[in-house]
Amino acid sequence: MRFPRFLLLLAVWLSCGRPLFAQHPAKFHWDPDRIEKDDWESLAQSKSLPANEREGLIRALAGQFRPSMRDLKVESERELVEFAGRTYVKPVDLSGNGRRDFLARAADRSGFLCSPTGNCEAWIFRRQGDRYSAILKRGAVQTFTIQPTFTNGFHDIVLGQHASATEQGLTLFRFDGQAYRLAGCYVADWETLDQDGKMHELEQPRIKPCTHRSGTPTGNPRR
Repeated sequence: MRFPRFLLLLAVWLSCGRPLFAQHPAKFHWDPDRIEKDDWESLAQSKSLPANEREGLIRALAGQFRPSMRDLKVESERELVEFAGRTYVKPVDLSGNGRRDFLARAADRSGFLCSPTGNCEAWIFRRQGDRYSAILKRGAVQTFTIQPTFTNGFHDIVLGQHASATEQGLTLFRFDGQAYRLAGCYVADWETLDQDGKMHELEQPRIKPCTHRSGTPTGNPRR
């Protein structure tokens, strides 16, 4: 029996939780208003990207998808290029020097790259020479947040994962000079229990570090 890919991603997350999240940055702040919500475009339909950027990103994504063509039901290179062109991207400046990097998020609805709750495989691409390379690749992602803090000249990144209407997971990534590496895991809770035992929604979430039991993929808050 073949398990859906999002379940495999969940199993990897849980199995890796204890060693990866043994330590957390002493100070962590996440502002949900900074989530990158606007200006996403599918590569194939983009009217703002120059042709060379669009074609380079499609080639890079095709390389990411090629090993999974069978699972994606993609039967030819032409179909692979078309599939890669559906990916949503957004240009950003992660180094603060005017150089364009790209957030990318899969648009697959087959259940192989994306879960029913909207967590999908995601990447950050940077141009290196004549091609685009992935400096971050992660499964089960719903949101990107670019932090105001820097590590090794690049903005820190927080990825959000959806689990329920009131709770989401946050994973912090920092640049190590070559790529983004996992630096911490947190859970954002959007409800609180009052003294009368009633639940209330919060304007801002309460954030706590993950444990190996609570570090589950989670996404957008109910707002």
